[in-house]
Amino acid sequence: MDKSIFPFFIFPNLSWFQTWNHDDNAVLEIQENWVKQSLRNRYEIAGPNGRQSLSVPTIKATRKTFKDVKISYIEDWVTHHQRSVKTAYNRSPYFEYYQDGFNQILASKPEYLLDLNQKALMWLASKLQIDKGFETTKRYHENVLNDYRQHEFSDTEAPTYQQVFEEKQGFLPNLSALDLLFNCGPEAGSFLI
Repeated sequence: MDKSIFPFFIFPNLSWFQTWNHDDNAVLEIQENWVKQSLRNRYEIAGPNGRQSLSVPTIKATRKTFKDVKISYIEDWVTHHQRSVKTAYNRSPYFEYYQDGFNQILASKPEYLLDLNQKALMWLASKLQIDKGFETTKRYHENVLNDYRQHEFSDTEAPTYQQVFEEKQGFLPNLSALDLLFNCGPEAGSFLI
């Protein structure tokens, strides 16, 4: 396949966004087998006590292929995520401008993780002023020239900017692009160029 295959993360980190944004042949993988402990259903923010990972619970019986994974709403994780993000970013310069959009994505309670990830990515890309289409895989491809499915996306060359708790804990690199958006607002997209 002559395309670049990317994992389909929820609220992707900056390294993912930079790599994906600069690849004109990017395709999002939805046909792969479920990958445990990945950013497909979790994202990291800068909380008052440092790096904080937020995870979307899934229904174990549906964890076969990514496109079939269903979200579990047995626990009220939506409220937990909304409160955690508010605690982390309430003092950021642009939180009030973007909090409603973020909250609406989670409150929509889609049945499938794929749908939640798509809403999250479309919303983030629009706020970061990334004008890029979203192509997904139609089948699983074994041999791909640019295969990012198992890539760590932990590049420390991601941009630096002022963070809410930076004086207390130093700059935390490569968090979810939510961190960049809440801290930098309309100029956030320019950091990814």
